[in-house]
Amino acid sequence: MTEHNKPEPLLVVSNLTMNYRATAGSMTILRDISLSLQRGEILGIIGESGAGKSTLGNAILGSLAQEFEQISGAILFDGETLDGMSDRRRDAIRGRRISAIFQDHTASLDPLMTVGAQLEETILATNAKVSGKEARNRAIDLLARVGIQNPAERYHSYPHQFSGGQRQRVVIAIALAGSPDIIIADEPTSALDATVQKQILQLLRELVEETRVSIILVTHDMGVVSEITDRVVVMRHGEIVEQGSTSSLLDAPQKPYTRSLLAAVPRLRMADLADRKDPTEELSVGGVQDAGAARPLLNVRGITKSFSRRGISWISKSTSRPALQDVSIQLERGAIVGIVGESGSGKSTIGRIIAGLETAGTGQLDIDETCFDVSKAGSRNGLLGKVQMIFQDPAVSLNPRMSISEALRESVRFGCCRTDELAAVALIMDRLGLSLNLLSRYPHQLSGGQKQRVCIARALLARPRIIVADEPTSALDVSVQAEIVALLKENVSKEGISMLFISHDLALVQQLCSFVYIFRDGKVEDAGSSAFIFGRSRNPYTRSLIDARPQRFTS
Repeated sequence: MTEHNKPEPLLVVSNLTMNYRATAGSMTILRDISLSLQRGEILGIIGESGAGKSTLGNAILGSLAQEFEQISGAILFDGETLDGMSDRRRDAIRGRRISAIFQDHTASLDPLMTVGAQLEETILATNAKVSGKEARNRAIDLLARVGIQNPAERYHSYPHQFSGGQRQRVVIAIALAGSPDIIIADEPTSALDATVQKQILQLLRELVEETRVSIILVTHDMGVVSEITDRVVVMRHGEIVEQGSTSSLLDAPQKPYTRSLLAAVPRLRMADLADRKDPTEELSVGGVQDAGAARPLLNVRGITKSFSRRGISWISKSTSRPALQDVSIQLERGAIVGIVGESGSGKSTIGRIIAGLETAGTGQLDIDETCFDVSKAGSRNGLLGKVQMIFQDPAVSLNPRMSISEALRESVRFGCCRTDELAAVALIMDRLGLSLNLLSRYPHQLSGGQKQRVCIARALLARPRIIVADEPTSALDVSVQAEIVALLKENVSKEGISMLFISHDLALVQQLCSFVYIFRDGKVEDAGSSAFIFGRSRNPYTRSLIDARPQRFTS
């Protein structure tokens, strides 16, 4: 199609400049941003944390706080200027014609409503002609399309009864419920494992082809960008560095910054592992050592855990759903052990039990040959505080009433560190690439990546012997992710910290971990050294996880 015959874009952002008014003064967040979005197009926006990606998405959506001020430029949607519309007209567009999938899935869901009721409410609000029965059937169909198993049953579940990845899929279903013209997807797959991520990306692509919906995909995941987008915009410090078609930008980036981003993407290495001999290949699935081997720091044996689930009617009895079934894992002193598996496989549950945040039905947990009763709460059995946890959702794990400085200084005191609190905080902020001016801010004033780095800093400052890291890099861009991986390795080596690294990013697990457990449906499906798992394991499920990795970033 020639430029002359090319259709008018559905969305045009023209020379947009925005400031953020803070107590200390005004700062420019977006500077002279210009881009367009065609109908049926998927546009990727990439860049490091704090680059302005989410701010641009929220400006289009019209959901920025009052502190943000548009200085110049315009946003045109379907030929109309959004900033010139009345509040009533803008509200009519938001959620119906322009919907969003937010990075923080927990804040997007009402904890007092079942997911089915929230979906049904969205469907009815955006289409007055739909009956209640039709809305319910469509809600169940949407849950099925985004990969929720037993959707008719899970329709009646509440958000807390889903795993993090499952909640993210529910949020995607809600965004799709109103059949919008544009979906602004802010890190929509950051909490998803490789297989489900592939399924969601295929779903989004099918929806684009079927309905001609347009998608703005805000992400730091280069694999997602390579798999689904048509064009890519690269941002840095509130400005556009480079933009173009996905293939040309990824294959032949013109700017040094784009090249550095691509170079930082972790790659799953396969070629050098296939023929490597692995002494742990004959390990049992549980990964338990021989009797003569050195005692591990952490020894978990036969852990079981079930969650109760209410029936779908008032006359139904409660049922239980097994979350963990006879799980046994070990963690050596000074080692990093990976736990990998699909969403809902029990990865986070075993991590929370080890940290003393959840109880178990049966099983044994020993730390340095001291036995802890896992059937009791961590505050009662003495386990709470001995293991630090870096949570998957940084927004929920930070106290909104405490400044960043207060939160980090509290960790220094908890860790019985004899050094000066401020000096220790300043050192860890510098090592994690965080500006000291963030110390006076509160969690809601930080980007998702900044909040996650604060959570990592808090865990390290407590000086634990064991850290359970539950998706600690899921909110980080690739360059910062590489720095965090290096930092975690350094602390394990220098401080003698041992770590359980829970992740769906196979390339990161391969880089960090000496030993890997593969979880599936609450059981240990496969286990072995990193070389064995990624190069020699013949387990079909393990191979399916590896094969789901974007081929562009597999070597």
